Amino acid sequence: MADEQAMSPGHEIGARIFREMASWRQAHPRATFAQIESAVEERLDSLRAELIQQEIVMRAQAEAADESERPTCATCGRVMQSRGTKERSVTVQGNRPVNIQRRYVVCPVCGTGLFPPGPGTGVK
Repeated sequence: MADEQAMSPGHEIGARIFREMASWRQAHPRATFAQIESAVEERLDSLRAELIQQEIVMRAQAEAADESERPTCATCGRVMQSRGTKERSVTVQGNRPVNIQRRYVVCPVCGTGLFPPGPGTGVK
C-alpha cells in the first residue's frame, strides 16, 4: 500500500484496474475467453478515458501557469485577452466521455475570437 501512495496518478489508475480484474476473476472463475476479453476491454476503455482526462488536466495546469504568454490577433496584431474558459465533452474510443476545458480569447480591438486556441495561433 505504501508503494501505491508513491505512485504517479497513472500508475494508481493501472493498479486499480488490476484490482478490479482480480475481483472480477474471483466472481467469474469459469469465464469463457470471450467474457474475459470483454471484461478486459471494458476496463481498458475506462483506463484510456481516465488517462486522457488526466493529461488534459495537466495540460490545463501548465497553460494556466504560462498565462503570461498571450497570443496576438491574426487580423490586427493586437494582444488578445482571455474571456474565461469553456468546457465540452468529447467521446473517446470505448464510448467514454472526456471533459475538455479550454481558454477563449478575443481581440479587444477587432473582436476576433479563438476557441479553442490551437496550433499556429500562439496559444497552447
